[in-house]
Amino acid sequence: MAEPVTVVWCDVGGVLTSPVADAARGLVDAAGLTWTELWEAIDEVAARFGLTGMGPLETGLLSQSEWGTRVTELLPRRPRIDLRRWDEHWYAGRAPNPDLLAGLATLRSTGVRVGLLTNSVREWEPHRALLFDERDFDGVVRSHDLGVRKPDPRIYAEAERILPAPVTATLLVDDTDENCAAARARGWRAVHHIDTAKTIAELLRACV
Repeated sequence: MAEPVTVVWCDVGGVLTSPVADAARGLVDAAGLTWTELWEAIDEVAARFGLTGMGPLETGLLSQSEWGTRVTELLPRRPRIDLRRWDEHWYAGRAPNPDLLAGLATLRSTGVRVGLLTNSVREWEPHRALLFDERDFDGVVRSHDLGVRKPDPRIYAEAERILPAPVTATLLVDDTDENCAAARARGWRAVHHIDTAKTIAELLRACV
């Protein structure tokens, strides 16, 4: 029988908040673009730094303002919104996940340490602060502070430094398969978050 999990690291966007797909739909509707058009421009900006997706933002290489300017320049037509203020549209209507937050609080009350392990953007932090209180967590690892993001092994190593535990007693909750696979490659356990009730049930099984 596997030893109980004593440290749980939890992603933020799409896990402790409503789904990222909902945010994406709202943003492209506001911008008057397709997600394909937008993502191709985002990827092209990232490729110039040897990254993909929102890598330049999530590693702090570009400010949101500079990033939004570069993305806009590569779009096939001008968006209806100012992408230098991406956060305002990305977090419009974003809601917390109260059931999962409550489940994590229950685990903490039993002695399990719970941390946030997030690919984050500096300009997004004020929005996240309105959704949950970081003081309810035992540790926080943000990609923009480190200059590396999931699934880079270095961000998992930093998490291990902040909340030490055997890797086999450490678990990641994340909505991205790639990030879960990287955690498992280090010896962690992982829960690919799709449904809140199922995630809570898996956590309770793993931590007991």
